[in-house]
Amino acid sequence: MQVMIMNEGRKNVLFIFADQMHRYALGCMDDPNARTPNLDQLAAGGVLFKNAYSNCPICTPFRINLFTGLYTSQTDTFRNQSRIPDGITTLAERFNKHGYKTSYVGKWHIGATGNKPIPEELRAGFQEFIGYFCYNGFYKDVIFHDEDCVAHEFDGHRTDVTTDIALERLERIAGDPFFMCVSYQAPHYPVQPAPEYAEMFDGIEIQRRKNTRDVDPYTGTHSPPSPKPPEKDPDFRRYGNDLDEYLRLYHAMVAQIDANVGRLLDKLDELGITDDTVVVFTSDHGDMQGSHGLKNKTLPHEESAGIPLIIKEPGGAVGMVAQVPVSGVDFYPTCLEYAGIEAPGDLPGLSLAQVTATGDVSRFSNRPVFSEMRDWKMIRHGNLKLVVRGWFYEPTAFFNLERDPYELDNLIDEESWSNDITRMRDKLMNIFTTLSTYTWLGATLKNLETGEE
Repeated sequence: MQVMIMNEGRKNVLFIFADQMHRYALGCMDDPNARTPNLDQLAAGGVLFKNAYSNCPICTPFRINLFTGLYTSQTDTFRNQSRIPDGITTLAERFNKHGYKTSYVGKWHIGATGNKPIPEELRAGFQEFIGYFCYNGFYKDVIFHDEDCVAHEFDGHRTDVTTDIALERLERIAGDPFFMCVSYQAPHYPVQPAPEYAEMFDGIEIQRRKNTRDVDPYTGTHSPPSPKPPEKDPDFRRYGNDLDEYLRLYHAMVAQIDANVGRLLDKLDELGITDDTVVVFTSDHGDMQGSHGLKNKTLPHEESAGIPLIIKEPGGAVGMVAQVPVSGVDFYPTCLEYAGIEAPGDLPGLSLAQVTATGDVSRFSNRPVFSEMRDWKMIRHGNLKLVVRGWFYEPTAFFNLERDPYELDNLIDEESWSNDITRMRDKLMNIFTTLSTYTWLGATLKNLETGEE
């Protein structure tokens, strides 16, 4: 089935994102464990950004970065279940004002958690909406609430169901220019792939990253263990029996996501809109997976703060690998530029559209990127990375990622690097100490964009 296109030259944007997907869990990122042919093919037809970062590596804050274009320090939304502050024009609202259909499918996690209806005031302006706040289970209670707050319960794996719904929604909006988000819960724990994907990794010895060591003690259920009995706890055995099992099942979940991305791309072909649609694939944050003996996210390490990023723009750069650091606040102006919509000039991010159109990365070659939680902040400038902690921005870690991509050699006490450490700490302080909650207008953010004081 093909549709009559009414886009008048304006590109659609299909924004796909996973949850807790490791930056390196892709074949195109040289992971020998990956089974990701569809995502690898997407990268081969577009641009692979090898150094993308979450500005706040936890679920809700990333989503608020995405839909506001602002740093977490600007919105004061460091916790899961945070709400988008009033008065901000969201990404979907800007698309709405320019005649786009806006549609959201999947995990939401802004404003609450669980399988409750998502009221209109929490949907960030999306016209069409079907999803759930957050539910860490893939077979039990697969319930999505639509824009009328009607509950729809499904049989099947949550990842597959998300795609089933997205395919139906794509057909509904394909005749108009659209901005559509498809948000997968996977590969976030609990590691519960569908059996056919788990079987792909049965008996496979997963090759670990060079900075991995066993997590001790290894807690297969909650950490701390859940007080709930297994039959009532969707998170039970969330991490598998040991790290090796976790990694096998995790990669199986990534393979399942890849297959479902393939289904979405096939639907674009079927509808005849592949050449009109920019496809973005990323994740909200990464996953430590035993690197440095750690699990989960919320950390400044590359495995946690780093995210996968592939963008395929019709008629744009093909097979390009971009090494320049980019981050989540860049998505807001990027998506708008694909639609020919002018972004506010005071946003901290920069559009990636020039990179994906022509391969020109000059605008990003000397720009720092940032990631943060309440208790730490990180700046990456070129190949150098500094982490500071506390109210006084105490430098605690400094790495040359070109020489030390696994962050095994902390140079924080090396005198030869002291000038770089001071310079980068000063830049962090100058930027973030001038940001107060709700300061999204004015010269402060223009300074952030240029990196100049």
